[in-house]
Amino acid sequence: MARVDTLPEILRPLMAAPSIRLGRCAVCGRPAPLEQHHVVRRGAGTLWRHGVEVPKPTVTLCGFGNVLRDADGRFYCHGLAHHMRLHFRWVPVSAASRERFVTADMGGVGGHMEYLVTDEPCDYATALSMEGWRPLRRWRR
Repeated sequence: MARVDTLPEILRPLMAAPSIRLGRCAVCGRPAPLEQHHVVRRGAGTLWRHGVEVPKPTVTLCGFGNVLRDADGRFYCHGLAHHMRLHFRWVPVSAASRERFVTADMGGVGGHMEYLVTDEPCDYATALSMEGWRPLRRWRR
């Protein structure tokens, strides 16, 4: 039986991103509570490479479930993502500098993850057209 890609075209660049597992939130640095968030939502469809389903990348975010704020009113990044106010994109390394940054676990494509926090919920296509994207912080272990 042939495997059919069902992942929308707009989400395919995100599938090149590696999963990011940290001891703190990748966006704000909060140390707890933490959850792995699927950058490409689980129900978005599937992408196949050489007959094998490509796993969806995840990133460590603060919060739990779709809870938006903590008891003090501060936002949880995981809640912002589930409320369509925190978005991610994968920015590949340019071809000229690719040889310096490529790692084997990235499938031969180097780059970095960026995020955008919006004031109001918006869909991914709208978020991609907005200004203000920032690279994920590089937290020391």
